[in-house]
Amino acid sequence: MLVFVHINKTAGSTVRYMLRSSYGPRHCDVEPWHAAWRDPPFSAEDLRRVRTIYPRLRSIAGHRIFGHVDLGVADTELAYLTFVRDPLKTAASRYQYHIDHRGKDVAFDEWIERDWFRDAQTRRIAGIADAQEAIRVIERRQMFVGLAERFDESMILLQALRARDLDISYRRVNVAKRTTIATDLLANERTRQMLTEANQQDLVLYRHVTEELYPRLQRAYGSRLDAAVADYRRADQRFNRRNIALSRMRQHGVYRPLLSLYRRPGTRPAVETLLT
Repeated sequence: MLVFVHINKTAGSTVRYMLRSSYGPRHCDVEPWHAAWRDPPFSAEDLRRVRTIYPRLRSIAGHRIFGHVDLGVADTELAYLTFVRDPLKTAASRYQYHIDHRGKDVAFDEWIERDWFRDAQTRRIAGIADAQEAIRVIERRQMFVGLAERFDESMILLQALRARDLDISYRRVNVAKRTTIATDLLANERTRQMLTEANQQDLVLYRHVTEELYPRLQRAYGSRLDAAVADYRRADQRFNRRNIALSRMRQHGVYRPLLSLYRRPGTRPAVETLLT
């Protein structure tokens, strides 16, 4: 089973669509059963409940899946994957997203001081702002770490080295319509320095991935990688709309209604009985 740790603004929405396109009703976009955004994050017990609804589950994805949380189950091999991106560009893009799409009226100087937006990539993997711990988690989980900046090549590597049955045809989704705010933040010496100071651990992690982990994947693939990427880019790329529709039907017709019932004190016991 593929376990996608979705880090904000690292091409994760495209990866999630790709998983839906590949596996249809065998894919689930998950969240903790107790609440969408409240701690604790998605857990092994949450996964057990999901598998009751999805007995042929092939992949899961979600913003509340953390690399350090053990989702292990006795009869299933889990293949963890994530994507990282240049930390300064990621943080700047995330701020622009909050302004443009979330309608947040918050100054950058205030936003960048919030813990959740500092070293966010490291935190999503390790649970804490410690790059060395994130690296240990990656090694322990044997996590595939792709690069958003080398997305096509990363997908070739993911399919070849971790998921042979993954259909990697795609169209980019959730692409920012403008990047003016992010570009200005990166170009301004003061705000760029603030981005740098807020992402020290992410910079260490990103350097480790680009200099050690990702080259290891390239070597594992072999000398035909450039040719494979060229062929991939020439191919007719499209999602499997039928599988996406089937995934959506299972997600919104079964999984999400059960989540809603589970979160209501009056109906939780009945849902727990159903999922036992």
